[in-house]
Amino acid sequence: MYKISFVIPYENNEKLEKYASLMSSLGYAGVELGIKDPGLVDSKEIKEAISKFDLMVPALGTGRAFTEDGISLSSKEKRIRDIAVERLISHIELAKELSSMVIVGLIRGNVYDEEGVNYVKTLLREVCQYGKEKGVRILLEPINRYEVNWLNTIEDTYNFIKGLGTENLGLLIDTFHMNIEEPSIASSIFRFKDLIWHIHIADSNRLYPGAGHIDFKDIFRILSAIEYNGFISAELINKPDIETAITMTMRYLNSIL
Repeated sequence: MYKISFVIPYENNEKLEKYASLMSSLGYAGVELGIKDPGLVDSKEIKEAISKFDLMVPALGTGRAFTEDGISLSSKEKRIRDIAVERLISHIELAKELSSMVIVGLIRGNVYDEEGVNYVKTLLREVCQYGKEKGVRILLEPINRYEVNWLNTIEDTYNFIKGLGTENLGLLIDTFHMNIEEPSIASSIFRFKDLIWHIHIADSNRLYPGAGHIDFKDIFRILSAIEYNGFISAELINKPDIETAITMTMRYLNSIL
């Protein structure tokens, strides 16, 4: 059986425990946390909360730093770039405590020239080096063209990672973004399987799997063929509410696996 987790925005331990309890009862193996600023959370409290339910934290999301605070690695302002690096380093520190990976998605920012690309290359190498020293792996996520203007496809992101030459940087792929950008989800997974370390799932409408038209049976067929053994995390628009999304995700996966 695959290791399934669910992504929630971390707000407080009361809500974490509430959702973790539901996940545990349904057979989830992990809870993935979207955290805006790790400096504002208590790692011991989080560890205590998830340990009650025998869950892991496979990865930490960093996108809220971009969407809520407007910081990115590609900013024209050095001050903002410095804050982005500090924020990612604080995620790495928390990830070390939780045995998690750290996601670099929207926090890379948009780029409009070679200078912006070089900012990201230089700073991402710095972040990865820090992660390597702490024993933390970093995930770079291809995101669709409507949310960010570069590294939209798995191939582009794969080539970017290879060009950086950092051994602790891998791919996070997401079925929602893939449905927009990839000619074939299954063939893209197969082609770039050697760097796929983590997977997000959502249906074509970004709701729970089964609510749209993505062929998840075919996706899991190819994951079985490549012997993928990492986590698969549902990252959704949680409608009509998060409890329903958590429940319907596992119900659907149990029906096809």
